[in-house]
Amino acid sequence: MDLVTLPFLLTCLAIAVVPGPSVAVIIDQSLRAGRGAGLATIAGNTTGLLFWAVASVLGLTALLRTSEIAFVALKVVGAVYLCWLGVQSLRRSRRHEGDLPATAPTRTGGRLAAYRAGVLANLSNPKAAALYLALLPQFIPAQENVLHATAILAGVQMSISSLWYVVLVTVVAAVRRFLSRPVVRARIDQISGLFLVGLGVRMITLGRAAA
Repeated sequence: MDLVTLPFLLTCLAIAVVPGPSVAVIIDQSLRAGRGAGLATIAGNTTGLLFWAVASVLGLTALLRTSEIAFVALKVVGAVYLCWLGVQSLRRSRRHEGDLPATAPTRTGGRLAAYRAGVLANLSNPKAAALYLALLPQFIPAQENVLHATAILAGVQMSISSLWYVVLVTVVAAVRRFLSRPVVRARIDQISGLFLVGLGVRMITLGRAAA
């Protein structure tokens, strides 16, 4: 498969391992509702990537790249969503400092809610759109069929990111009982809440060069 080169694989791996909105939401959902919710969030994130891949083929991401209004609108929606998740996490930290038993981790919303969280985190992230607009075309030879090449490269990128996220969810699930102890969970919620709010604020300041 000539399209899938070592530089492309390394680039996809680097993008996957760098913490961002999707990683934060996946870990947050895994801590709140367990491994199943984490996997559902990964599925939601992958659905978002699939949307951007199709949009890239149809040229819709070019509109996002060239339209200041579309770019700002998506950026604001993403920032508000991340800040909302962060505030929710900070509010939970106050409850965890109360009498939540260590043997009863919080389960809120279920897997469908986790799936939706993954979809929203991805679709509201302008960097996800830029990934398929700016990255994939660089690895598509001029003589290749765009649809065929995009499908292959996008499939590889989704597989790499999903596998990495599954590793994260598995690790979180393995230590979740310890992490769900009231004092520990309260601190984690505080840290993740501040991190999500920070990501939201950073997204507001995101420029086209960064995207």
